[in-house]
Amino acid sequence: MKKLLMAALVLFGSSAMADTRIMTCVVPSETNAVTLAIDLADDQSADFVMVNLIERSSNMMFFSQMDKGTIGQQLQNGFLNILALTEKSSQVDGVIKNTGFLGLSLESDGTFGGFLAANGNIYPLSCTK
Repeated sequence: MKKLLMAALVLFGSSAMADTRIMTCVVPSETNAVTLAIDLADDQSADFVMVNLIERSSNMMFFSQMDKGTIGQQLQNGFLNILALTEKSSQVDGVIKNTGFLGLSLESDGTFGGFLAANGNIYPLSCTK
């Protein structure tokens, strides 16, 4: 787990990679105050996903690294599931801490719906590509 986190942080800090926005999400409400942006880094060896959660005036970044092509394959199959790591993610006594889970699936109207479970909260999401 530590090696994965270190590799992810090294990739995350690299300015040589360009990001492609793959989805924009909102927590449906009267104010739409909570938004989420999902970006895929342009990397030759792996799919590196960054998830930026903006809640009121705070901002939290999650990330995940998967085998190259995994994200495109998931989206083509109508879903996106990732373990959302943070810089504080760790594993203690088998428990993964300070980590979230993003689960989205394709809706009949072509949008994606699902949730982000993180920070002790569940964020219901409505997303567009």
